[in-house]
Amino acid sequence: MTRGSSNPLKALLKSTAIAALSVGLLAGGIGIAHAAYTPPAKPVSIDDLARYDELTGVTISPDGKHIAGLIAVKGQKWPVISIWDTDDLSKKPIWIPSETQRIEGVGFFSNDKIYFQTEQPITGYDGKPTFTTKVYYSDLEGRKIEEPFKMTGTLNKDVRDSMARTASARIFNRNLYDDTKVLMETVNPDDFAQKIFELDTKTGKTRTVALGSTEFNFVAAGVDLNTGEPLIKEQIDNVGGEYWYKVYIKDRATGEWVYHAPLSYKVAERKKIDIQGFDTDPNQLVVSTNINGDKLAIYDYDIAAQKFSAEPLFASDKYDIDGVGFAIDRANRKTEIFAVAVEGPATTISYLDPKWAAVQKSIEASFPGKNVNLTINRDTYQMAVVEVEAPDLPPQYYLYKDGKLQPLGGAKPWIDPKTLGKAEFVTYKARDGLDIPAFITYPPGWTADQGPVPLIVMPHGGPWARDHFGWDPAGWPQFFATRGIAVIQPQYRGSEGWGDKLWKAGDKEWGQKMSDDNDDAAAYLVSKGVADPKRMAIMGYSYGGFAAIAASVRPNSPYKCAIAGAGVSSLQRIGNLWGDSHIQRDIQGKTVDGMDPLKNVDKANIPILLYHGDHDRQADTEHSRMFYAAMKAAGKDVQYTEIKGMWHTLPWHVEWQEQSLGLMEDFLKSPKCGLIN
Repeated sequence: MTRGSSNPLKALLKSTAIAALSVGLLAGGIGIAHAAYTPPAKPVSIDDLARYDELTGVTISPDGKHIAGLIAVKGQKWPVISIWDTDDLSKKPIWIPSETQRIEGVGFFSNDKIYFQTEQPITGYDGKPTFTTKVYYSDLEGRKIEEPFKMTGTLNKDVRDSMARTASARIFNRNLYDDTKVLMETVNPDDFAQKIFELDTKTGKTRTVALGSTEFNFVAAGVDLNTGEPLIKEQIDNVGGEYWYKVYIKDRATGEWVYHAPLSYKVAERKKIDIQGFDTDPNQLVVSTNINGDKLAIYDYDIAAQKFSAEPLFASDKYDIDGVGFAIDRANRKTEIFAVAVEGPATTISYLDPKWAAVQKSIEASFPGKNVNLTINRDTYQMAVVEVEAPDLPPQYYLYKDGKLQPLGGAKPWIDPKTLGKAEFVTYKARDGLDIPAFITYPPGWTADQGPVPLIVMPHGGPWARDHFGWDPAGWPQFFATRGIAVIQPQYRGSEGWGDKLWKAGDKEWGQKMSDDNDDAAAYLVSKGVADPKRMAIMGYSYGGFAAIAASVRPNSPYKCAIAGAGVSSLQRIGNLWGDSHIQRDIQGKTVDGMDPLKNVDKANIPILLYHGDHDRQADTEHSRMFYAAMKAAGKDVQYTEIKGMWHTLPWHVEWQEQSLGLMEDFLKSPKCGLIN
């Protein structure tokens, strides 16, 4: 491929369909008043959103002969694995169910084997209920299911208990030029040091390739694809009381491990340097980094010279270039960059391969305004699974083969996209002038001339995370929108994925400037004539739950009520939970500071609904219990429901979704909120 300072993708990235994401609902001002907006008579029901997806997680085998996904089957407790023959999609698929554990994801380990992840309830080290993820492997018929590298024998009880809480093995690198070999990763049960195995997928035999230590780990992207030998390792090192992330690369000639300062950094500085893999020239690495600017860009790194390329290979002035995809040419033992991922409002993939660039463009033309994502079979690059989705379209799946699209099914075919609200990507100014990206979902059929409607400000979790312009897996934006409520999702300072400046502007601003950004989002929509200032609420989950809790005790709240799911309420408790993790304190702990809601309960001035899963160990349930008790003691208006069995993250069980959505709907209908008539 052509390289050089011309940066061939830069112009392309500026002119992608990202610019067309805005549907222009704010354009043209408020206009002449007409009849007030009337919400749909039949909003998306709780059952519509809570029931298991009919089809999800679809992927394709390396040789393209099979497709696997999860489907909801009547009479089965959990979604089951379904495997189709791509030569005849009308042929009855093979189903692999589980009676005891919920399967939450499936993929192809090789052409004739799948791997799948399951959720397994356990009791945590603290004696509280939680869950872990287990990985299993199976033939395509589900006749032989096994947990690879499961530790057995005379280990002591503590080690056995610890091993039972984690996946026993996972894929480390499956891009070796010998397609019968896959590198697997597990840990030593004595000291939990990393161990790399080579697995022969034909015979099932293994051999040890490399042993890590308590000091360092090997990097999956730094493997010699000819031999399977890991050539890059990483280390967290204490230097003079400060923690450093250090990278070492093995000199192929001498066998010595060489320290690379340009790839290393002080942990507290939170640089982003992500090794993507070796370039076509094995003496160069492809690296995603923001060392030269606010946004992530892709550079070549010369290993011998320890120097980045003067110009990025791929860059965008507006968005992060999150990473690249490689095409593996096993016949010629060659690797080259095949695609580039751009973190715009939605993640978009730009293909460098002319054929697939044309295919992508053609499919996008068939689904204007939607996100089109391809999963291409990695052996022949001749066919793909296509996912089409949008804020107003639950995922739909197709097989692209022989130049044609064949429908496979959809996640929620019972939801008519025409009944959903349209969405828009905007940027607004915070009160201090910082640009804040945001996503707006409007009630179905609403137009500016119908006047303002109720509003929910919905900050995301994390806070080191972000929202994307696509179908929300929890369904919350459309749940509210189809009940006549506009929703804005501010990408407040502290959000990742929008550049270094916005991310680090959130440091030590919990409940302060980060919350100002949420309030400014509400003010922005009031100024545009979208939001009724007398009928606004804030709702969030996890860190978003903290933002809702913080809003309830901040003076002059613009909201009539707040809803906090799995919210954090005590910054002091977060600080205490860092425990002995000096690294965690250095990376994130020092940034968590600001206004502590639990210490400001006396200032609470709006009603708040709290809900939390009793199995939540990520944002521990104690946060909601403590805040509820403090609010009740202070005579404040608070409701709290603890959801039995529920943990922190998706995928949630149907009954948990039904209960939480019902709680929110009832609260929004109540006189305390009054956002739903």
